[in-house]
Amino acid sequence: MSVRVIRAVLRNPALRRVQLAFLLFNAAEYGTWVAVLLYAYEAVGPASVGLVALAQLGPAALFAPATASLGDRFPRQRVLLAGYLLLAVTLGASAAGMLLEADPAIVVAAAAAASIALTFTRPAQGALLPSLSRTPEELTAANGVSGTVEGAGVLVGPLVAAGLLTIGPPGLVFAAGAAASLVAALSVAGVPVPRDRIAEVADPAGVEREDGDAPELVESPIRLMVGGLRALASSADTRLVVLLLGLRMLTVGAMDVLFVLLALEVFGTGESGAGILSAALGMGTVVGGAASFALVGRQRLAPALALSALGWGLALLAVGSITPALLAPVVIAAGGMGVAACDVAGRTILQRVTDDRMLARVLGALEGVGLTGLAAGSLLAPLLAALVGPQLAVVAIGAMMPAGVALAWVGLRAIDRRVRVPAREVSLLRDAELFAPRRIVTVPGREILLGGGNVHCITQQQPSGR
Repeated sequence: MSVRVIRAVLRNPALRRVQLAFLLFNAAEYGTWVAVLLYAYEAVGPASVGLVALAQLGPAALFAPATASLGDRFPRQRVLLAGYLLLAVTLGASAAGMLLEADPAIVVAAAAAASIALTFTRPAQGALLPSLSRTPEELTAANGVSGTVEGAGVLVGPLVAAGLLTIGPPGLVFAAGAAASLVAALSVAGVPVPRDRIAEVADPAGVEREDGDAPELVESPIRLMVGGLRALASSADTRLVVLLLGLRMLTVGAMDVLFVLLALEVFGTGESGAGILSAALGMGTVVGGAASFALVGRQRLAPALALSALGWGLALLAVGSITPALLAPVVIAAGGMGVAACDVAGRTILQRVTDDRMLARVLGALEGVGLTGLAAGSLLAPLLAALVGPQLAVVAIGAMMPAGVALAWVGLRAIDRRVRVPAREVSLLRDAELFAPRRIVTVPGREILLGGGNVHCITQQQPSGR
């Protein structure tokens, strides 16, 4: 990510506030994730770590499609603000339970509520950025910065958690996460956002009410979720990519648990060591996310997806077999680069092979599959560790990615051969005056869309008394 791109976003006060809040959100999410696993290990025992992780991720996976749809039903700034406030409250309740030594079942339930609150943010953030961006270029930059900010949160959150765990219990990390979420809420509360224009233009998923207000969505969250699952079932290409990305999330979920077991039982680095291993994965995703910009516009993405998945798997094989404690964070960081590149390449392929009319639902289904994979991995890891020990469990998890790539390779290559990226046509369209950047200006009683040599009235207020 170049300095010029970052500056383009930072010059927009609204985007600056939203990105700051997103950084705090990601730091709180990944820092408290390390803390809750350590809490489970101490309060209930090693066998409970996977069950506690499943209790966090299972409800979040179920609620994700419903919370994602709220951004299409209510003003997105308010949804984002509500999500941050709900996260602050639930993290605060979890911290209080841990510090006051409440019953572990109560603490785990509060932490599960916090995991559900996490599902508000990313869909609302992604849907809000177009309203805040003043030009198409600024929107592109904002999306890129969001990815880098998320990687930074994966790095910063566990590092801060590791530091706090050296001076206090896991509840202290949750208290810090609650404070960060509250600051994030205050940050987005001051964002001056106009009404979401997506709700003011005719929407194929909605019908206009007779009073001239915004369209009323007719699709329920259940229908949105089922629509995404139907799209997966109807397209072999889509299903293949989603399953491979889901396998990637399963391995990540397993390693979240195994980081704790490695630090405490194998490397002897203590609670802070678990935070350092998680932070190393975050460092790798930051670097890998930046390097993934080299994939933009490439016709053939199957090799990039395969190599990145293999890189992550080989790193885990090394950590579980030959890597000493001092070098483990370095190897994990190298594997984290593959985790990020795998996600970028996989999502790009998915966007190419999925019908645009179903893309949003498929991406929503992907989020559900990803969370389910995290939960499954978190449950599988302690079972493997109990059978063969933490190190061999890491080897077994690492072998999953090469096996998945081997099984999917023929299908991925077939996708590469069939899909054509119209780079020249897109370039010509971008240069045409008709498709010049557009902007919306407000005059008394109406909003006007300017661009491409044309003027369109997209909304007009009704006379009072109608």
